[in-house]
Amino acid sequence: MKNFFLTLFLLAIAGLWTGCSNNDEITNASSANQAISFRVQGGMPALRATGTTLPFVNAFVVYGSDNLAASNIFSGVTVARQAGSGDLFDYSPKKYYTENATSARFAAYSPVSTKISNASFAYSTGFSFNYAVPVPDPTGNTSQEDLLVAGTTVAPSPASVSLAFQHALSRIFVKATSDLSETVTIKRLILRNLYSAGTIQGLPGAPWSWGWTPTGARTASYEYVLAHSGVAVEANQTTPILVTSMEQGMMILPQLVVNAANDVTQGDFALEIVYDVANILNQTTYVYLANNYAFVKGTQYAITVAFHSASTNLIEINFTISVGDFADDPLTMP
Repeated sequence: MKNFFLTLFLLAIAGLWTGCSNNDEITNASSANQAISFRVQGGMPALRATGTTLPFVNAFVVYGSDNLAASNIFSGVTVARQAGSGDLFDYSPKKYYTENATSARFAAYSPVSTKISNASFAYSTGFSFNYAVPVPDPTGNTSQEDLLVAGTTVAPSPASVSLAFQHALSRIFVKATSDLSETVTIKRLILRNLYSAGTIQGLPGAPWSWGWTPTGARTASYEYVLAHSGVAVEANQTTPILVTSMEQGMMILPQLVVNAANDVTQGDFALEIVYDVANILNQTTYVYLANNYAFVKGTQYAITVAFHSASTNLIEINFTISVGDFADDPLTMP
């Protein structure tokens, strides 16, 4: 097992990709003043795993109740963008607050996803559901999604319920530098030994708080989908470059990663890298993080790896030459 890297930088870039569309307020299409309606307010994430911006958020799923309702008013109701209506969303049939209710709570997630199960909502305790983060498929049949959640407590009124969504997952990019004199071709990138599923709990508050509890075993591997020819890190590339594109940031379940022994075979989290340089082919190395490093929800990271000639086991073959003089034959040369 080789480790050819001198340095590893882990950079949390929570401020990246936080811009919002100018059309970041979505108003329900209903004109009934007493019906419960929803709007998505400022702070709506502008970038999803597939690069989708706010105008392409097509629906969200709502749960909710007020303090006097005998049961939940909303139990998984889809609020969908109306075709051809711009940013107007609607649902049917319309629902109303209980008469004389003084408080109501709502929680929502987006997108509408088959990866969500066991959703549960109660006015007093909040909202929870199970989620399994998919592994991307090179064929495109399985793709990742930027899971969004929102929760709010309001006083019943004709005004729309305002939902401010936030990212529920973590996101990991990979960058690279090199001071080698030849191009490094990265052929595979795999995140090893992660939890892939868990339960997220939203607790009522001002604001609501959200936290994950991983489930199952920490054995999942997430491989980035790279070009068949690999990704080139040019010679003397001193400025970090993205090995993964902006759309290829890997969504993972927020969690603490284990690194007890710097050994991926013992269950430690690692970024596995398979690469070629010159005639040295299919080299495999691992990048390890500190034990109990926390990947936090709503935060994206860049793991930057540096290929350094001074710290590798690769010995570059170079040549110097000299040309000897002809030897004189003493019998024929003066």
